[in-house]
Amino acid sequence: MLVANSQLIPEFQYWFNTFATTSIVNRYEVPIPVEVQESFIPRGTVVELLCNEDYGYYDPPYSYLYKNEDRKQCWPTLTAQRLNIYPGSQYLIPATATEGGINIFNLQPDDFLMLDVLLAYRHDSTALVLIDATATMDATSVEVITDATTGITYVYASLDVLNTSLSKEIFLYLQFRLYENWQLYNTEGIISDCSLLATCFEFKLIDEYFSYMTNRDVAFGIDCET
Repeated sequence: MLVANSQLIPEFQYWFNTFATTSIVNRYEVPIPVEVQESFIPRGTVVELLCNEDYGYYDPPYSYLYKNEDRKQCWPTLTAQRLNIYPGSQYLIPATATEGGINIFNLQPDDFLMLDVLLAYRHDSTALVLIDATATMDATSVEVITDATTGITYVYASLDVLNTSLSKEIFLYLQFRLYENWQLYNTEGIISDCSLLATCFEFKLIDEYFSYMTNRDVAFGIDCET
């Protein structure tokens, strides 16, 4: 079957290229995307929030709506050459709702909730407490409480109450980054639903787990003299 069209999100291409070229677990296994010049990369997007540990302050905090850039003269030269092979191709850039932006990643309420928690972590990890409420919470939703005096945000959540792959992965990522808790990912299956963001963020999550496991000291208690 011939490909009739293609969609390219430049910052996704950029950040996933950065990850794929430095990955340990996925080296030589994940095709490396074509590199897009950094000057064409918008800032303050949901993709950057997921990938950039030095994520900054933006207004709005992160954008997730996209529209097609109709002016092909604004596309990077190499990108234009590749996309123009397929007549219906699109070069997607951040946009507001009034500009016709669409939720291209189909983000759901739980995704936005955990993206906000991730945003808080990116800005100040010391002001975030993420509690795995598996054994203590009977509620069917995540609870977020901010102490007005200390400014510390307490998040009560669990894998059981989060309903999307991406929100579960962000929860696991934060549990690991805050507390080195990797046991929650003790599974033979994958979490991703094969959607673009969830799949690529799980690649990142697995890579972080692997790096941690290979770098830590493990005592197996084996007596080689017996």
